[in-house]
Amino acid sequence: MLGKMGFSDGWIEMVMKYVESVSYLVVFNGKVEESFQPSHGLRQGDPLSTYLFRTCSEDLSTLLRATSMQSRLKGIRINRYALTVTHLLFADDSMIFVEALLKGF
Repeated sequence: MLGKMGFSDGWIEMVMKYVESVSYLVVFNGKVEESFQPSHGLRQGDPLSTYLFRTCSEDLSTLLRATSMQSRLKGIRINRYALTVTHLLFADDSMIFVEALLKGF
C-alpha cells in the first residue's frame, strides 16, 4: 500500500523494520513468562499505528467503493432516499455493511 501511494523503498523498508521489531511479554498468574516476537505488529498505544491504519484504510475504502459500483457488494440504506453505506472507518475501527441473503431456506 505504501508503494502504491508513492513512498520510497527506503521509507517502506524502515517502516517494515519497525513493525517487525515488536516483542511481547506475558504476565500469567502474576509470573512474567518468556517474551515472544510475532511476525509483525505494533506496540499498544504506538503513535505510528494511527497513520498506518489510515494509509491501509484508504485502500480498503477504495476497494469497497469499486466493488459496490460494480454491483458486487450491496450496502445498506436507512430509507429508500438515503445514500447506500458500505463501510464506516473511524480512528482504528472499521465497520463493513453488506446485504446478507439466505439461499435455500
